[in-house]
Amino acid sequence: MTRKRPNIIVVQADQMAAQALGAYGDQAAKTPNIDALADEGAVFDRAYCNTPLCAPSRASMMTGRLPSAIGCYDNGDDFAASEPTFAHRLRASGYHTALIGRMHFIGPDQQHGFEERLTTDVYPADLDMVPDWNRPLEERLQWYHDADAVFTAGVSKATVQQDFDDEVGFRTLRHLNDRVRANQAAGEDLPFLMVTSFIHPHDPYEPPREHWDRFADDGIADPAHPEVPDPEQDPHSHRLRAMSGFDVREPGIDEVRRARRAYYAAVSYIDDHVGRIRERVEELGLADDTVIVVTSDHGDMLGEKGLWYKMSPYEQSSRVPMIVHGPEHLVPKGRFANTVCLLDLMPTLLELSGAPGASEQDGQSLLETARRESAGEAAPEDRDIVIEYLAEGTLRPQLTMVRGHLKYILCPGDPEQLFDLSVDPAELQNRAAEPEYAETVRKMRAALGARYDLPELEAEVLESQASRRLVAEALQKGRVNPWDFQPEPEQRYVRGDFWGALGYGKISDPSR
Repeated sequence: MTRKRPNIIVVQADQMAAQALGAYGDQAAKTPNIDALADEGAVFDRAYCNTPLCAPSRASMMTGRLPSAIGCYDNGDDFAASEPTFAHRLRASGYHTALIGRMHFIGPDQQHGFEERLTTDVYPADLDMVPDWNRPLEERLQWYHDADAVFTAGVSKATVQQDFDDEVGFRTLRHLNDRVRANQAAGEDLPFLMVTSFIHPHDPYEPPREHWDRFADDGIADPAHPEVPDPEQDPHSHRLRAMSGFDVREPGIDEVRRARRAYYAAVSYIDDHVGRIRERVEELGLADDTVIVVTSDHGDMLGEKGLWYKMSPYEQSSRVPMIVHGPEHLVPKGRFANTVCLLDLMPTLLELSGAPGASEQDGQSLLETARRESAGEAAPEDRDIVIEYLAEGTLRPQLTMVRGHLKYILCPGDPEQLFDLSVDPAELQNRAAEPEYAETVRKMRAALGARYDLPELEAEVLESQASRRLVAEALQKGRVNPWDFQPEPEQRYVRGDFWGALGYGKISDPSR
C-alpha cells in the first residue's frame, strides 16, 4: 500500500527555552497544548541550536549546514539565495510550501524556496546589524540587546510583537483552510509544508494581560544560580553583560521576578497559538496525515549567571525544544536522550516527504536518531554537536562541542571551559584544568581542531564584517531600496466568477 506523503507543519517560536515548557519538566509553565503534542509524540530532551542567535540559527536550520559553512555569521549577514533550503527541496519534490511569520532572512531573497510568504518580518532585512570585532565593547551599537527590557517587563495592551503574532496566527489558520480549498478545486491531494514562526517570547517581555494573569498565584522559580561567573574563568559572560549594560545596572529581585513572569506568560501565549493550529488541523480532517514540529531558534538565560537573552553557550541559551508529533507509522513515540540539533530538521523533513537527500548537510534525521536510540545502536557520546558563535559580544570565534554529558568551549584568548553535565548540570565548575579531565580536553580540542582552522575562520569573519559595513553604508546613500518583504495583495472573496468564487471558498461540514 502506498501511503500519502504527510503534510508538515513547523511551528517555531523565537527565544523559547526548553526549560520553560511543561514538556521539559518546568512545574510553573502553563503550556498544555505543547505538552499534549509531547505526550503523544517524540520529545528530544537534549536538542541544541547551532548558534544562539536568530538569523544565523535559522539559516543554518533551513540548510542543514553550520553557519560558518554557509557564511552566515550574525544578524547582519545576508543569506545567499543559492543555498538550497528544505523549502527548496520539498517544493522541488511536489510540496506546496509556505512561510508565515518570522524567519529573519537578511538580504534581497526573502523567500528562500517558499512558494508563498504570507506576512512580512518583524525586523528589517537589510545589513543593519553588522558586528565589529575591532570596536571596543563600551562603544555600544544602537541595535545591541539592552538591559532595559528586564527593567520594563510587564503587561502591555498592544505591542509590535503582539500585533505581528496575532496576524501570524490568523493567517496560519486561514492558510490551512486555503490548502483544503485548493485541493478541493484541483481534485487532488497535494501535500504541503507550512512553517509558522512567531516572535514571542523574545524580549521585550510584554505579554497580554490574559496570559500575565495566569501566573498570579503560581510561583515561578527564581534563577537557581544568579551569580555572575568569575571573569577570569568566563570572560565571554562579562562581555555579554557589558554589551547589554548589565555591568552598570543590575536588576533587583523584584525586577527579575517580573521579567521571568512576563516571559512565562509570553510562552503561554505561544502555547495558545499552538492549540489553535492543532484544533484547526483536526477540524479540517488533516490530523491523520499531518506531522507537527515545535521548536525554537535558541533559548533565553532569564537571569541565570547574571545573563539575559541568548548569545551564550550555556544550556539555558543553547538548548531548544524539539517535539515531533504525527501518525505512528511516521513518528516514533517517546522521549529520547541522545543529543540532536536544529541541523537535524532538514534531513527529518526530507525523510518524511520522500524528497531526495542533500549531499552536503551536517545533520541527521531525528526519526533515525530515535530509531537507533530505541534499538540500542547509538548512545549520546557517539555524536558531537557543534555550536558556533561568531557575532557581537565576542572578539574571536567561539566554538562549543557537546559530546554526551560533556561540553567543551574554545575561544582564542579566553580560558578553555569544560563542563561535566552528568555531575554539574548547572555548569558551575570549569573542569578544563583538572587532571582527571586532561585527556577529555585534549580529545575534544583535537576534534574541533580537525574541523576548523581558527585563524582562517577569524580572518573570514573579520573580512565579512568589513565588507558588509561598507555595503551597508553605501546602500544608505541616495535613494534607499529596502529588502523588507512586502506581501502581495490577496485576491479573495467574490471577484469575477460570482458562483465560482462562492463555491471555491466553501469547505463543507459533512456532520451537519
